[in-house]
Amino acid sequence: APPPHNQDTKWPARQNQHQQRATMADVGRSRSRSPERGPPPADNGAPPPSGGGGGGGGSEEVRLYIGNLSYNTDENRLRSEFEAHGTVTDVFLPQDRNTGRPRGFGFVTYGNRNDAMDAISKMDNIDLDGRTIRVNESRPKGEGPGGFGGGGGGGGFNASGAADVKLYVGNLSFDTTESSLRGCFERFGEVSDCFLPADRDTGRPRGFAFVTMPAADAERAMRETDGTDLDGRTIRVNESRPRGDRGGGGFGGGG
Repeated sequence: APPPHNQDTKWPARQNQHQQRATMADVGRSRSRSPERGPPPADNGAPPPSGGGGGGGGSEEVRLYIGNLSYNTDENRLRSEFEAHGTVTDVFLPQDRNTGRPRGFGFVTYGNRNDAMDAISKMDNIDLDGRTIRVNESRPKGEGPGGFGGGGGGGGFNASGAADVKLYVGNLSFDTTESSLRGCFERFGEVSDCFLPADRDTGRPRGFAFVTMPAADAERAMRETDGTDLDGRTIRVNESRPRGDRGGGGFGGGG
């Protein structure tokens, strides 16, 4: 048998091997750990930079519809009145293609919404050159008040921008004649056509009529005669539109 001291000399060597392996394992584990991350950068709560101006999108351009204008109101006159409320970037007064006559409405564009809203609040329903003007935000057809023709639903009054507008007049008395109806509406402008339908069989009036006028005059007449008394009846007046268009009085609506 080998001397006992040979076993004693092997044990320290094995112990050293275990220690070396343990040390290497520790080194490996320390290398596999993710490096410690510092705290995230402080958020000072500042919003990201933007190119916008004042609060609520105040820097956007806003186009206003101006209705019931006098034919004597020109672009310079309109601009001077609206520049009192902010920076006006554009003024446009449509004209009839055939006659060159003003169509009784216009558009004023402001450089920001705050000025436009101030103009609406200060200019709507005031007198300008003898006419009570209407001012609201111009919007695409079908988006309610302030449509291309201004006011009213379904694209607004005179959404097509026609030079003349046909009005529907409902709930008429059977005693109302073409002459008396024409006289009622001629207070607001020229009446180019006045038609009272009659029953084909009896010849009796059907209780409604159509009156055609220049757009601006028709708008004023509609506003001031709707709900008033004519020959003992409270008449209904609105823009005449094709059947199926719910924005106004259809060709046979009401009565």
